[in-house]
Amino acid sequence: MPEFDPAAVTPEDLEKMLRRAEETMAKLEAAADGFHEVTGEGTAADGKIQATVESDGMVKEIRLDPRTLRTMGVEELAEAIVAALREAQLSARGQLEARLAAVQGEELGSFDMGAAGRGLEDIQSSFLSSLRTDSR
Repeated sequence: MPEFDPAAVTPEDLEKMLRRAEETMAKLEAAADGFHEVTGEGTAADGKIQATVESDGMVKEIRLDPRTLRTMGVEELAEAIVAALREAQLSARGQLEARLAAVQGEELGSFDMGAAGRGLEDIQSSFLSSLRTDSR
């Protein structure tokens, strides 16, 4: 990552960064408003077990075909229920990620919180280093 030079940042640069941050936050807020509408669905045992979860992964509904109680043992039934729930959770997660990706758009690319944090730490380190150099 290139060194951050605070002296090279103009007021116009700061204004552009602030405007872009505000636009991005507005888009994220709009996307977040619709997150509660997302539900994920999953199935197991050839569709005889169906699960629905809310956007936060909380179970909304589990439906069992009555035949599953006659044809599956307790352990097999439990495993199938877990499989349907996992599929539903992955479905909800995928929908949320797709909504976020749509907000980010091609300009922003994929957003990696870890990389963003490391980038901010690098900028902070460079900034503090430049302050120590300037104060000598």
